[in-house]
Amino acid sequence: MAKISSKLTPDFYYLESDGQVFLVRDKTQWRFPKSRRELPCTFEPVYLISLAGGSVLYAKPNLSNHPVHWFHKDTVIGRRDIAPIVQQAVNRSLPRCAAKVAMIENDRVLMVKAARGITKGYWNLPGGFVSYTEHPALSAQREVREELGLRVKLLRLIGIYSETFPLTGGYMVSFIYEGKRLTSKIRPHPEEIESYEWMPVREALRLTKNPFTKAGLKDYLRLCN
Repeated sequence: MAKISSKLTPDFYYLESDGQVFLVRDKTQWRFPKSRRELPCTFEPVYLISLAGGSVLYAKPNLSNHPVHWFHKDTVIGRRDIAPIVQQAVNRSLPRCAAKVAMIENDRVLMVKAARGITKGYWNLPGGFVSYTEHPALSAQREVREELGLRVKLLRLIGIYSETFPLTGGYMVSFIYEGKRLTSKIRPHPEEIESYEWMPVREALRLTKNPFTKAGLKDYLRLCN
């Protein structure tokens, strides 16, 4: 992640410590501070989130005590007295999880090209978002079954990776597994998968634009050496 300048002047400041968020009262609503004069302490900048309502600098406050009197982030969602941009920024700060499977046979990995969504048209490992209450391993198996009609056995966890996406400000954690298919016939879901292909691992590494797939395939090659 690129280093954020402490001299940056965003539209709003989002200070969070152990899930506690600092807000200021503005007439009938609680909102983020708009200037450094409204801040209770110094801070370390972390990430600039671009939202429709303005730029929000997510930062870690320099505190000596836990700010128990601040708002806990779980309590601000849905409240009418909380400014919408606060709720949007808090939502962006919550990690999303994904799980993918690298099925490798004869030094070739099974890659898919999505038919919809933000990864449409790009080569990727099969997989997707982890559902609520679902373990990443079960999610990986479910996604492969839904996308390709395959039952898969997970052999090992290749790695866990994280990424922040500048376009949305969203933060994601992805689990990449190595897996072995237990069924032979591939039946891609027509609404989810545009095409699939077995390709050499290094070629897949070159073609993919997904940071998690790229990191997982790199680590797979490293583990095999």
